Amino acid sequence: MNSLNTVLSAPFPTPTLALTTSVAPENRAQAYEFLAGIFLKEPTAEILSELKSWAQVSADEEIQILLAKIAREDSLLAALKQEYYDLFFVPVSGRFVPPFESAVISASREEGEKTKFGSFWGLETAKVSDFYAHAEFRPEQLTVFEPLRQINLPDHIGFELAFMAYLCRWQARLESRGSATTEIQAAQASFLTRHLNRWLPLFAGDLGQTRQSGYYPYFTKIAQELCAQEERS
Repeated sequence: MNSLNTVLSAPFPTPTLALTTSVAPENRAQAYEFLAGIFLKEPTAEILSELKSWAQVSADEEIQILLAKIAREDSLLAALKQEYYDLFFVPVSGRFVPPFESAVISASREEGEKTKFGSFWGLETAKVSDFYAHAEFRPEQLTVFEPLRQINLPDHIGFELAFMAYLCRWQARLESRGSATTEIQAAQASFLTRHLNRWLPLFAGDLGQTRQSGYYPYFTKIAQELCAQEERS
């Protein structure tokens, strides 16, 4: 398998082409890449401007209202950046939810109690790393928020979504050559079943228990729905 450097090579994926219902692998890659960018890049005014354009096309009133509010005030953009740090980088923030499969899968959850997250490097981390190695996917080469590159944990939600984009682009390349795609489609289905569709519902639930704007839970829900739909198709 050859490396595809197009995944997340741009500052932010083009959102107006993403989240399509098309089964074409290139369009599916754009959807995964777009969602990966939400979690792999620090929020900026430029990104929010692009997301506003996408929201108008998507005709989703929920995200239109949220983005309009954030874009209208610099203080709210700063608050969203702080939310990004607090949710995903600062364990002592009081609203930290680790965006790593191993930590979420192995968490202890009891009704009425705060979730106790598991290890940041566990069995699932190693399994995800094996998937990447077999496919020659190198997340450290992606255009991402620099602290994520330094953390270098392969089971980050953004890296896993970017991996699906990588596999979809690979499928598109094989189809353009008239080559068989059975193996690459099987790899996509296996990764969804063994990883993303196992932990995204838990991650979405954990985010919903924190104090936040609704921005990251919204895109987590979209990612969860996309992955579940993909597994069913």
